[in-house]
Amino acid sequence: MLDLLKNPFVGVHELRRSLTELLTGIREQGQDLVVTLNGKPVAVLIDVERYLEMQEALKEFSDPEYLAALLEAREEIKAGKGIPLEEVLPRTAA
Repeated sequence: MLDLLKNPFVGVHELRRSLTELLTGIREQGQDLVVTLNGKPVAVLIDVERYLEMQEALKEFSDPEYLAALLEAREEIKAGKGIPLEEVLPRTAA
């Protein structure tokens, strides 16, 4: 469970009463909001930009070739075969 408990929780009744304020908070703070019904999580409200980013990531991860390349690169980094940051970024004059 992706640290769901670190997010604020709100009951359905409070959600109805304070929807505008809660949505403004989600947008401004960028934090997900867990909605509960009878004390149990039933939904998560997230900012639309974050939702779109998640959809794009899911689309990329559903490509088997992309996922295989990503996993291979991850293993190379673990094995110390990555390229040091100093070699990737150009040096700036001090």
